[in-house]
Amino acid sequence: MSTDEGVRVDQGGPETPSDGTVTPTTPTTPTTPTPVDGPVDGPADGPAADPAPSSEDDGPRFWHREHPVFTPLAGFFAGVAAILVALLALGWLLDTVIGYDVSDQPWILLVAVGLVLVVDLVLIALPGTRRFARYMLFGVLLTPLVVALTAVATTYLLLRSDG
Repeated sequence: MSTDEGVRVDQGGPETPSDGTVTPTTPTTPTTPTPVDGPVDGPADGPAADPAPSSEDDGPRFWHREHPVFTPLAGFFAGVAAILVALLALGWLLDTVIGYDVSDQPWILLVAVGLVLVVDLVLIALPGTRRFARYMLFGVLLTPLVVALTAVATTYLLLRSDG
């Protein structure tokens, strides 16, 4: 016996005619299409119907936290932003508050990167933020790599063309 779209078909029972054709039986439950976004308001809804939309309709329908790509993208770009903001904030803070020029001793920027890595490792240790933090760590580690490779490629091309 097999089913196809709610129609039951017998394969060789006593109801099957001798010529081999099969007559489908009628389904016992009526099939009505269910709306995707919930029930449709119709004329049956009187003045007692709630005119205010529900809180579920206020947010975006496609891009939300349950979307499988939201957490990886948010984590990756949070890692990129954390590196950039941490380095810029440290450089600005050192320059304006104590007058320290970061270009004299660039190793101090490694302290900012280390601080971001420590925050990220704490997030990895917490079970609720583990997936987000892994992608954040990917963004944190990939950003300096891309900057370094871009600097090397640019230097190589400039030296090759100008000699």
